[in-house]
This record gives sequence, C-alpha cells and structure tokens, in this order.
Amino acid sequence: MPVFTPYGFFMHNTIMEILESEWHKQDIEKALFPLLIPYSFLDKEKEHIKGFEDECFWVTHGGKTPLEEKLALRPTSETAMYSMFSLWLQSYADLPIKVHQTCSVFRYETKNTMPLIRVREIPWNEVYSPSFIFRFTLVMKLNKMPLKI
Repeated sequence: MPVFTPYGFFMHNTIMEILESEWHKQDIEKALFPLLIPYSFLDKEKEHIKGFEDECFWVTHGGKTPLEEKLALRPTSETAMYSMFSLWLQSYADLPIKVHQTCSVFRYETKNTMPLIRVREIPWNEVYSPSFIFRFTLVMKLNKMPLKI
C-alpha cells in the first residue's frame, strides 16, 4: 500500500505543479476520467489490455447486490478516454483536444520484479492528444511508414 509521507507528498505536489504549469502553457487542460471502467469498455480494447488483463482488480458487487456488469479499477486510462474522445470529436473543427489527468491506476502484479518495487496502486500522470495521434497516423500513412503507436 503506497503512502506518501508529508515530505514525500510535498515533493510530489511540487513536481506536479511544475508539470501542470508547463502543460497549461501548451493549452493542455486538466480532466479526470472514471476510476471504475466497465468490462465492455475493456473488452473493446482486448489487444491493448492483453498484457495486463490478468492484473485487473474487479468490482462485482455494490454492497451485497451483484452488478449487471463487472467493473475494473482503472488499470489504464485509454479505454475511458477514447470512448469520450469519440463523442467529443465530430469533425476536424473540434481539434485540437489536449487533456491531462493525474490519477491512480491499479494493477495486481504478481511477477517477480526485483530489484524494482511493485505496488498495487500507481500514481499516474498522463497527457493525451487525439489530434496529435491523428496527425501522426496520417503522416505515417502518407509516408507509407509502418505504424507503431
């Protein structure tokens, strides 16, 4: 269980303030996406989550009542973000979208990762720009280069 001591939390927040100040200068807006990701969202991204599907934490009940669909504690943010980007982007006029979020992702990692220390909750900072991905993809296709994102 990761715990930030007051001094550690102060350092973390100071670093984040610097990053967020730089992101603000680049018109990258702060957002927050859901912690609980429906299984159907993850299922759409089977290839993306293939490497850590077995490491997901699953929520199956609300109190004592079984849920209609199991929910994963955010193992990655792409599945929640991309579903929203598809709603927000209706034409090129909606570009650019540049967002960042500071959150935690959760993985039940059981691999022997010595000498690295693995935790279950990972503080995470990420920036996404679907317009950059679109432009990068277009350039790669126009240049007939192999696309690896």
